[in-house]
Amino acid sequence: MELQLDTNGYYALGVPAYLAVIAAEVLLLRRRGIRSYSFPEAIANMSAGLGEVTLGVFIGPFLVLLYEWAYRHLCIVHPFREGSIASWVFAFLLADFCYYVYHRASHGVGAFWAIHGVHHQARVMNVTVALRHPWLSDSYSAPFYALCPIMGIPTAQFFIAISFISFYAFTVHSRTFRRPGFFIFVTPQTHIVHHARNPRYIDKNFGAMFTIWDRIFGTHVEVVAEDPPDLGTLSGCDTYNGAKAQWIGFRDLFRRARHVHGLAKLVSFFRPPAWTPPNAPTRSEGTPPAVTTTIPRGLVHATAFMIVLLVAAHLFLHAERLSLGIKLLLGGAVFGSLHVLGRSVDRVQQLD
Repeated sequence: MELQLDTNGYYALGVPAYLAVIAAEVLLLRRRGIRSYSFPEAIANMSAGLGEVTLGVFIGPFLVLLYEWAYRHLCIVHPFREGSIASWVFAFLLADFCYYVYHRASHGVGAFWAIHGVHHQARVMNVTVALRHPWLSDSYSAPFYALCPIMGIPTAQFFIAISFISFYAFTVHSRTFRRPGFFIFVTPQTHIVHHARNPRYIDKNFGAMFTIWDRIFGTHVEVVAEDPPDLGTLSGCDTYNGAKAQWIGFRDLFRRARHVHGLAKLVSFFRPPAWTPPNAPTRSEGTPPAVTTTIPRGLVHATAFMIVLLVAAHLFLHAERLSLGIKLLLGGAVFGSLHVLGRSVDRVQQLD
């Protein structure tokens, strides 16, 4: 069976590996007596990721065609022999550089942050945070990767490289899997800074796999013991619903746009996320319900999520053979179930 050539196909095949890494982290944390998992937040993180990959079933093929078109018509140079070690090194470096630019723009433009900010809402760091993907990230990411086909990176090579980089980034969202970076690689010790809201750490350490771009462009910083990272966003997050969380950034974006008029209203969508109109009231930080899920209720929610995951896995692995109608039906079932599950988790937190 030939699978679609897109990152979502590779993510689907990597589900067992992701679950194995999560299980290993939970085991290690328990042995060390460290609490780094919040069940409601973990469900929200994984729900966000599942929704993003499900949407990718529909968007992914278009992105592959777009990249292939750019490679055939816009490529201006082939710096290395295709398939050589040098070509693979170049593919990884350039893909990671493009990600750095895309990631930095996601923090600098309000409209992009409304999407990307979903990834930063978690207050507890563990590998499930890496799965907390914004569902609409592919809606604006393609132009930032245009340099890859222009510089002669073939389609298959690009998607394999970016998928490997994504899996590497998955492993740095952890307090457990510490390792040396040799001044080149991103590590859990350096990436946790990126999720902190301390003034010292905001908008730092954007790299996914390599730290060289942060070091070159002055956005690299190390953790200072006297200022431990405080995770989350400045505006906070008031839900454990992984589906609802996707729209919090847009809600805040439109709220601030109400306080400006004329052309300034449109411009406000492209101002930095922290910008506030002069006459806008200060917004208090959103606080999710207290984490008090009991074990039985947690098991019910976990079982429900696994059922949704199985439906989504069927969609991922058989997308090419399914009709558009069946794919839309399964995709709608996944999105609807994730929203219902998220509402149930929120409701339990408020009742307990």
